[in-house]
Amino acid sequence: MVKTLLINFVYYSPVGHVVEGLKFAKGFYEANKNLEISIIFNKNSPYELAKLCPWIKNVYTIDRREVGIKGIKSKTYLKIPKKWDYIMDNNLIVHQVGDVREDSPERDMVTHFKVSKDLFKAKISRGELYPKINIPKGLKKKIDEKVLFEIPKTNLNFVKKYSHDGKKIGIMLGGSSGLALYPSVKSWIKIIKNINRKYPNCKIYLTGVKKSFKGRTATQAYGEKDINLIKGKFSNIVDCYNIGLFNQIALLKLMDVFISPHTGFAFLASCVDTPWLEIGAGDWSMYLMNKCPFYAVFPDDKKYPHMGGVNNMKFSNKGKIPGMSDTELDKKIPEILSALKLLVEDKISYGKSVEIYKKNVLKEKTSLKLFPKLPY
Repeated sequence: MVKTLLINFVYYSPVGHVVEGLKFAKGFYEANKNLEISIIFNKNSPYELAKLCPWIKNVYTIDRREVGIKGIKSKTYLKIPKKWDYIMDNNLIVHQVGDVREDSPERDMVTHFKVSKDLFKAKISRGELYPKINIPKGLKKKIDEKVLFEIPKTNLNFVKKYSHDGKKIGIMLGGSSGLALYPSVKSWIKIIKNINRKYPNCKIYLTGVKKSFKGRTATQAYGEKDINLIKGKFSNIVDCYNIGLFNQIALLKLMDVFISPHTGFAFLASCVDTPWLEIGAGDWSMYLMNKCPFYAVFPDDKKYPHMGGVNNMKFSNKGKIPGMSDTELDKKIPEILSALKLLVEDKISYGKSVEIYKKNVLKEKTSLKLFPKLPY
């Protein structure tokens, strides 16, 4: 007999959190027979990624602002069934919120989880992700199960025009935070110049979203002038901004490697089996591995990762966080090139990637623990 599981995964809107939710769901799917999985996401997140995961039955969305105002009377709840066999709540935000204003995203999400306790009923059992992982009784869950997207043919056909016989290198200059957290234009030009020296026949594909769409995050740290300045320096750069999310994912699948600072968008690369080369610094380290080769370049910053503390820092080095100044990144270029070779030529395994990662964590002597106990 088929049983139903609702995963209540309402959180911040960046794409990486949706991937976390999908990976979390995959662990339940692989561990239980005859289980029908549905999931709730933030309305302002790219929830349509679940369409690329046929093992997700239904996707529901929450208008967190409406919930913050109207609570249980919010119309956003009307479309979601109220009774399930099992419910799993990702209520991390409830334990994160401190003294914040009433109309903040955090308060709205806390309201949602408080409402959820009364609104959604589990006929068999209910679990939660925090303060400790509590799996609903009667269910099992596997850890680190691979999420592999099934990309529509229309999107695969769209990116055929980007095909190239040489190395295909995807780059996202930065994510949705401020420029202080990412390499400068000067640094990117130097990095790309060195990549071209190593692979003179390569193509480099710049991707991102220049403007917010439906309240979602955008890769806004770099303006049109910055992007054009970088493009103007090289004849082998292809502009792939604003081509649509599923086309971007198909483009990632076409790549030999994807290079970026820490950004949730980069989590998508492993979902199409494309290695990620992370230029690390700032708040968060690479933590969602997804059984795909990767390499994390660590900053020379003993306090890395700052775990949300970057906004309270006083920036030096021309307004850059530790590890993202031009001087610091110059030192990292040889390692970036070595990592690039490992990923696109030597084709290292996932296991080898983990082994290198562990050695680098110990060598760099940062505050990063080897592997946090994540539930994904």
